[in-house]
Amino acid sequence: MIGRLRSEGGTVLATTVVLMSLMMMGGLATYAYVDGQTVETGRERVRETSFNVGEGLLGAQVFFLSRDWPGTTGGQYPTSCSGGTANEKCPNGSALISAFGGPDVAKGVTWETRVVDNKLDNPRLSSLPADTTSRCASASRATPSYYDDAAMTASPVTTYDQNADCRMWVRAQASIDGRRRTFVGLVRVEQVVEEFPKKVITAGKVKIGNSGNKVLVNTQGDAAQPSSVAVRCSESSGEDCVDTEKDVQISPRNIEYDYPSPTAMTPEALDRMRERAKSLGTYYSSVTGCPAALGGALVFIESGTIVCTGNSTFNSDEYPGVLIVANGTAEFGGTTVFYGLIHMANLQNSSDWILRTSGTGLIKGAVSVDGPGGVLIEASKENLVYDDGVFSRVVSYGNAGIIQNTWREIVPAS
Repeated sequence: MIGRLRSEGGTVLATTVVLMSLMMMGGLATYAYVDGQTVETGRERVRETSFNVGEGLLGAQVFFLSRDWPGTTGGQYPTSCSGGTANEKCPNGSALISAFGGPDVAKGVTWETRVVDNKLDNPRLSSLPADTTSRCASASRATPSYYDDAAMTASPVTTYDQNADCRMWVRAQASIDGRRRTFVGLVRVEQVVEEFPKKVITAGKVKIGNSGNKVLVNTQGDAAQPSSVAVRCSESSGEDCVDTEKDVQISPRNIEYDYPSPTAMTPEALDRMRERAKSLGTYYSSVTGCPAALGGALVFIESGTIVCTGNSTFNSDEYPGVLIVANGTAEFGGTTVFYGLIHMANLQNSSDWILRTSGTGLIKGAVSVDGPGGVLIEASKENLVYDDGVFSRVVSYGNAGIIQNTWREIVPAS
């Protein structure tokens, strides 16, 4: 027994060494696996952060399109927006990125956004209707699922709505620690038909300075039912409210007294029309005389003293326009013809004659003066003819949003 205990033979030590080796191998393998998973988790977290930043940039650029739709070359967006771009049409990338925070963002983010016309998937029609600035052009040839990154980013790019279909592609890209994510979406801007009183005249007061026994204001025109002359004054005010020499001068005679609304458009609607005119390049801070620029689907004049007493013709019977003057007065005489709606917002709140007509000209559509201001008609023939089709032309831009099923992540061309 003592001999066996003193013997150096046996397998215990070898077994122990083998077991220790196996345990070390297992531990090292587990450590390597855990380390690999940690690294992979970090990479995935960086990719997820890149995803979130890229998607946020896409949404921010779409928001800018909601505020400022590029209807003409004058409103076009920069070729691209990035961290080094200072432009009012670009998102504030620094502020957006800082909102995410975290160690991944701290490594540094490179980003870029682009706004490009969808002219490749909806080419400009060869005979685009003359009123595309009033209504979106047909999108019947558009293929919203089509996107070619190489073509959309190739120089030169078109960064305004050239084909006038109210659609633009937005592309956003974010890269963190070499993990790049790129997103695109086709954005469409809504067109909103603003509420407007369907009256041949809406004003504080009306006066006809002609003693002839003839129609000067035709309240029906080609409409199925006659419209009305709406005034904010009371019938009890007599000629200080509606002054006509003969009843037939307004025919069919339909006068609405004590019109309740002080304005034809809300201040918010007026602002939307102003912003849309800026987008279309038909906004003017000041106008005097009778420039050709008065014609167009939408013309917005901030301050104007308009006097048209020649033989100009603005717009057409087929494509009437909308003329809005925020501050100022307007006179249409001679043989001037205007097809459409003339709205004098009268922000100066004058009780004078804000809109005057004279001569043998014609306004076919409707006119309005806000507040206490009046309409003075001194024409020698039928001078104002109602057209109920003009009210559908009072169109502003609403919100812009990504069309369903066009948002996607792509592999960038470069």
